[in-house]
Parts: sequence; C-alpha cells; structure tokens
Amino acid sequence: MGSSDKYERHLSGRKNGRSRDKKLNSNMKRLDNQYKDAVKSAANTDILLQEDAGYLEAEGMEKTFKFTQDEIVENVDVGTASKRFELDLPTFGPYTLDYTRNGRDLLIGGKKGHVASIDWRLGKLDCELNLNETVSAVKYLHNNQYFAVAQKKYVFIYDKTGMELHRLKQHIDCTLLDFLPYHFLLTSAGNTGYLKYHDVSTGELVSEHRTKLGPTQCMRQNPWNAVMHLGHSNGQVTLWSPSMSTPLAKIQATKGPVRSLAINRNGNYMVVAGADKTLKIWDIRNFQELHSYYTPTQANTVDISDTGLISVGWVRKFKLPDLFHLKISWVFPMTKV
Repeated sequence: MGSSDKYERHLSGRKNGRSRDKKLNSNMKRLDNQYKDAVKSAANTDILLQEDAGYLEAEGMEKTFKFTQDEIVENVDVGTASKRFELDLPTFGPYTLDYTRNGRDLLIGGKKGHVASIDWRLGKLDCELNLNETVSAVKYLHNNQYFAVAQKKYVFIYDKTGMELHRLKQHIDCTLLDFLPYHFLLTSAGNTGYLKYHDVSTGELVSEHRTKLGPTQCMRQNPWNAVMHLGHSNGQVTLWSPSMSTPLAKIQATKGPVRSLAINRNGNYMVVAGADKTLKIWDIRNFQELHSYYTPTQANTVDISDTGLISVGWVRKFKLPDLFHLKISWVFPMTKV
C-alpha cells in the first residue's frame, strides 16, 4: 500500500477529530500533555520571577559612565555582588579574553605573550603560560579542556594544563579566532585576507576562502546559523559559510573601516561600529539599516546582551606609563540605549 493510500485511509477513518490509528492517537495525546505541562511550568516560573532584567539608567543630569563598580555593588543583591572579581595585569597587555560557553572559565591573552586560563568563580588558576612572543587572539574550544592561541606566526592548541598539543601551520599571521561549537570548526582570519575553517576533531583544514578585501579588521559568528561575519577596511561586512568560496552577502555598513561588530542571540540584528564614529544597527533578515548613531570617538568594541541592550567601548587616552595597564572586573548589566 502506497503512502497516498495510507493518508486517504487515515482521513476517512477520522471521527470526532481522532484517527483509527491507536499508536498515532497515543503519541498525539502524549505530546498534548507535554505541552500543557510546559505551559503550566512557565506560568509557575513567572510567579517566582517578578523582577525585570537590570540595567543602568541615569536620571536627570546623571551619566552612566560615572557610576563606579563600588557604588553598583552597594546597591545590588548579595548574589550579584558576590560575582564581582578583579584582575590587576600591569605589564603584559593590552589583553584579549574569552569565556567558556557556560561562563565558568576565563581565558586571557596578553599582547606580550602572557596566557592564562582561570576558573573565576573559585579563583582557581588552571594554567599560566609566558610564550615570549606576540599573542593576538585566544579562544576556548568546545569546553575548558582545550584552547587555541593565535601567536606571532601560527595558531597553537593547548590543553587545560598548558601543554602544547598542536601547531596549525595552515593558519599563518592570524589576528582573529572563533569556534563553531556545533560543527567543531575553528575559524581564523587576519592580515593575510584569508578565512580558514579547521576541523578540530579530525585535524583537517576544511576550507579556506580568500576575501580579496585585504586584512580582516574584525570577525563575529552569528550564533543562530553559524555564518561568519567579517568586517573590512572598506566599510563592508561580508557573510561566509564553509561550503561557499564567495560571500553569501555583502553589506556596505560604514563609510570607513569596520572596527567591531556584534550579532544578537537569535541572529536577526547586527551592530556595526565604524572608524567614521558611526554605530549602525542592521536587520540581517532583509539587509536594511534600522538605526544610526554617532559616538564621541570611534568605538573599538560592541556587544549585545540577551535582553537586547547594546554595550559600546572605546579606548581612552592614557598616559604613557598606564598604556599597558588593564583591570578586569565583573560589570553589572549594560546601559540602556
């Protein structure tokens, strides 16, 4: 009996919204009960969580950037205040950092070769390396057991104890790293103008794409579909996938070089910061610009929280002795835009 005959028999056998197929009826009833339980559980959760997501909102003539961490800690609950931590790293900066997917471990890499992996909740140091060469980027892989470091010439992979496991000779002069957790692909880009995908499970180079747009300024992964967004010096943002040798799309995001970009959790919106002091929000679904703002100076980093708030950071003009002095501390939720 063909599939069309089964479908016709199923339709003819329906009575009072039910089928003659007992197995199908039991599965539908089970799914319906699961849905009702989920709705009931969500309603009970809403009763327990009455507070709104927090952020900094100034009143009157107040400025949010003048709020100190000490003032914030004094006005939040004990659980939130206990998450604050501070690292004083005066000599090997500037630093780049990365967190594991569960947010438990912190990986830092100094420009002068200092690399450390830390369990910041317990204050436990897993490993610390002094590589004596330039470190441009660091990135955890699928968990805190392995991490990649973009050094002066090649990309190296280390384990949790700091032991060198692999030297990826295919990745030359890289300044940007990212990892696709559902595909086990390590991606790199940098001064060579190539975007490379490396399978860390098999050790093979999956693909390498020549962007033909010069050195890559910034790179960010779309967490919804794992498409890589690359920012270039001509103001374009290009979208890439491993299976395509040409960009999936090109967006003329800014008039100057792209300094940083960020994509929200559901992959619908992208924020682009340019050297022309612009901050633009794009709808990736139809590639349209939604909003445009001007920053006091060109932004160096942007990010989007899960509650839809945008954070923007730029480099202050330090005096020469403070140029490589960095303090990392836990920061309470971002400023509302």
